[in-house]
Amino acid sequence: MLRNVPIILILAIALSLPAGCADRHGDRLKVRVTSLGIPDTPWHDFWLRFAATLEQRDRAGEIDLDLFISGELGSEETALANLRRGRIQIGGFALQGVATLIPELNILLAPYLFDARDEAAFVMDHYLTDAYAKLFAEKGLTLIQWSEVGWFYLYGKKPLLTPGSTRGISMRASNALGSRYFAEAIGADLIPLSFAEVIPALQTNLIESGQTGVGMYTLAGIAKAAPHLILTRHAFDMGPVLANSEWYDGLSDRHRRMIFDSIESAEVNRTLIRAALDGYFRNSLPAMDVTVHELNEAQQAEWRAAALPTHQALLQDTGGQAGHIYALVQQGKARFRETANGTE
Repeated sequence: MLRNVPIILILAIALSLPAGCADRHGDRLKVRVTSLGIPDTPWHDFWLRFAATLEQRDRAGEIDLDLFISGELGSEETALANLRRGRIQIGGFALQGVATLIPELNILLAPYLFDARDEAAFVMDHYLTDAYAKLFAEKGLTLIQWSEVGWFYLYGKKPLLTPGSTRGISMRASNALGSRYFAEAIGADLIPLSFAEVIPALQTNLIESGQTGVGMYTLAGIAKAAPHLILTRHAFDMGPVLANSEWYDGLSDRHRRMIFDSIESAEVNRTLIRAALDGYFRNSLPAMDVTVHELNEAQQAEWRAAALPTHQALLQDTGGQAGHIYALVQQGKARFRETANGTE
């Protein structure tokens, strides 16, 4: 039928087709998964367990699964764009990357928004998931669940135990608003850098400190260049697992169950990730000669007092549904306290 159509035109038509048209290889359903996990970490292993479980469920060989979970498809922004276009079907992302699409995600990294990791999990599960699911849906994405990353800490070439010790110090901050506002609140000299630039910047003294979780601090080589880890616990990081909505909605009920029942629950994933993070403190950091600084109550209060006033400016800068999201956080925190105190 296309015999008389120029080959260039055929190629142009093929490239312009929605990627969802290529979701099947013959009779097999094509599923591409993307993530930027580092091998041998709980976030990378999460997808390996998914693949193994799906293979067991897919006894008839109906699904053709491809994993691109070590950043093979480029930056997170590129992977997110491909997910929205349907060229990728499922992805795991970091808050900082997805916040470029959903600015309201910046609220989750507001300094000292959460007081404990169980509190953060409770608020996410019971108060924020539905609100964020609606925001994702507006962008053609289906929120599957959240994956914990854990607390953000300060790292440095020297101990940084109070906000006074960070005044004028050169500090790397990501493009996340919460990270920037925290650095500014404690008087640091903010140096915007991509994560790939962190190690060279530490080695050349362009920066003296930064903010990250213990996983990246341990595994990315930061610990060697900045051997002091200060447990400020000033933000709690987590990332969404997302699916392309058009693809997701077009799945048969059986295929949807087969695929998404193969993803372990947020509760199971949370337990495994926390065990891994605790293991970095217990085993990895002592072997790397890192000095871990646990703050006393007075020191922690100084950090909180310096950073909490940033919330209002962060809300205004974020805009959109930020005020609504922030109000839900406060409701969830109050409910968590009631539950924890046995007053429900």
